[in-house]
Amino acid sequence: MSSISIIGLEGMGRAIGARAVEGGHAVEVVGRDAAKAKDLAAALGGGATAGTFGTSPAGDLVILAVPNASAVPVVAQYGDALAGKVIIDITNPMKADARADHP
Repeated sequence: MSSISIIGLEGMGRAIGARAVEGGHAVEVVGRDAAKAKDLAAALGGGATAGTFGTSPAGDLVILAVPNASAVPVVAQYGDALAGKVIIDITNPMKADARADHP
């Protein structure tokens, strides 16, 4: 069993959290909106918890599930709190029309 922290409370964070709970993993969800994080943890069930944004994530694995433009600022805000963690970045640079930002 792995311990997984998911930073990001929207669609991908919710979907990955659900699969992780189904797989028997300890899941922590984290977002800027503490009430929304608590609601998501309750919806996921399986003992999922809501963490506090900006503090050291509980999980050994940290999944960054935020909009691409937020990825660098979020990681910078966490800084040393991410030391020793495995970071999985699922962000993709996309334009509003779903085309990639790169050529």
